[in-house]
Amino acid sequence: MSKLIDKHNKLNMENRPFSDNSLKPTEDTIKKNLYSSYKFYNELDNITFKFKKDWNFAKSSGWMLKVHDGKKALYYLIPLNNSFIISLTLREQEKSEFLSNDNLIELHEQLKNAKKYSEGFALKFLISDSKSYTPLVTLIKKLIEKRK
Repeated sequence: MSKLIDKHNKLNMENRPFSDNSLKPTEDTIKKNLYSSYKFYNELDNITFKFKKDWNFAKSSGWMLKVHDGKKALYYLIPLNNSFIISLTLREQEKSEFLSNDNLIELHEQLKNAKKYSEGFALKFLISDSKSYTPLVTLIKKLIEKRK
């Protein structure tokens, strides 16, 4: 099961290599800091090649990558040391459909427990290995398909 980040498992700024506003991430610094999880970052980048990608800085999280279609964010990515966080929101209908999808069974518990905000149901995932990445990439592919 992929790791869900919640209020009891927050990562502090020491684990965030891009917390300096003046040092925007580059491909080289991302590759160096993500280390073994870079391959997952790179695969997500390839899967979302049709989406716009913008780096934004926030004091609370450091630099984060917004992957969007010009209107709605598909997900936000926060690079860490040897891992990264993916944050996304699902609409009510998407959540319902994904809960009935057996290909996403590993995520059903997280989907059921997702907190509702005005933007949708919020999910956060810590990606550090294949076990945490595989269910997430399945979800993102389904989400891209759904939002065409």
